[in-house]
Amino acid sequence: MPVRAFYSRLSMLPGRVAVSLLMLCAFYGASLPAAEVYGLYDAESPVAGSGAAERNSAIRDAFGKVLVKLTGDSRIAARKSLAADLGNASRYVQQYRYQALPAAGSGEQADRLLQVSFDKIETDRLLHSRGLPIWNANRPSVLLWVGEERQGKRRLLNPDIDTDVRLALDQVAAERGLPLLLPLMDLEDQGQMQVADIWGNFENNIRAASRRYAPDLILTGRLSRVDKNLWRGYWRLYYGDSQRNWNNEADTRNALTVDALQSAANSLADRFAPLKEERSLSTVRLRVAGIDSLSDYAAVLELLASQNSLERVVVSSVEPNAVVYDLHGQGGVAALERELGLGGLIEADPGAAMQPDVAVIPVDLYYRMR
Repeated sequence: MPVRAFYSRLSMLPGRVAVSLLMLCAFYGASLPAAEVYGLYDAESPVAGSGAAERNSAIRDAFGKVLVKLTGDSRIAARKSLAADLGNASRYVQQYRYQALPAAGSGEQADRLLQVSFDKIETDRLLHSRGLPIWNANRPSVLLWVGEERQGKRRLLNPDIDTDVRLALDQVAAERGLPLLLPLMDLEDQGQMQVADIWGNFENNIRAASRRYAPDLILTGRLSRVDKNLWRGYWRLYYGDSQRNWNNEADTRNALTVDALQSAANSLADRFAPLKEERSLSTVRLRVAGIDSLSDYAAVLELLASQNSLERVVVSSVEPNAVVYDLHGQGGVAALERELGLGGLIEADPGAAMQPDVAVIPVDLYYRMR
């Protein structure tokens, strides 16, 4: 849809609703209608007993799980720069409670879960201070179609029948904060999707069968049992008009599908929450105050899109009358200061940094509407 037509349709919505919708749109190749993920600051960890030492160890483990969900980096807890913060994880706890597990026998085996909720503001402040990204709660949904082959026979996996696979995938999706969609495999799905479509990579059929779920991305997998202790997978991730293909091996079917979903989550995290040391472009965070209407938002976005030094503009957050952007490009802060004042649309607002109602996330440049 042309940009002007897009804004025209949005202008028919209430202003606050329109701005909320626009918050999900980022100049990242293509705009995705993301799904909102809940519980990003919550995690649980098995624990034996309720003593302070056991509780602190479980809190540390839960905090590591939360950091994985927030940053998208599955190895974040192993970073040396966070070792002290993980050791002091209790200071970020908002609340916790125990949940008993079924009797598991004697010994030191965990007999309960510690469910922990961490403080969002303090956790975000920690990650920003360490220069780590935060993947916001609006994330692209992934629809997963999987076919398997055993002894020359092929079939599509059914979440209601292959419950072991479904439960394993649900756990990974929860751990990574990934909106996962699994097909119903009802009569409509059975009529539209055949296992041959997966094996032949028939994209048109796959996309047509997926349309009812309105996913942002589609992941397909072909699982083949090579021998008793070896499965091999062939995976394809459809993202807009692009694709990513890869293979993997594991000793079980569950391990194969879990590894594939982890790989897909890593790919999305690299795209939507790249680590600073992995970025080829410098990133500058800009806050523009005084954006009170859809036309203001569109005008600022058009101004940013016209900057030759910028290669990508991402909406980081929306405040009551301001928008914060992550600007990825060459030249850094100095170059942007020279360019943004041109045209008379916005002007520098250095005093905004001292205002108490400004968001806690660090900002490099403060501007306001003229």
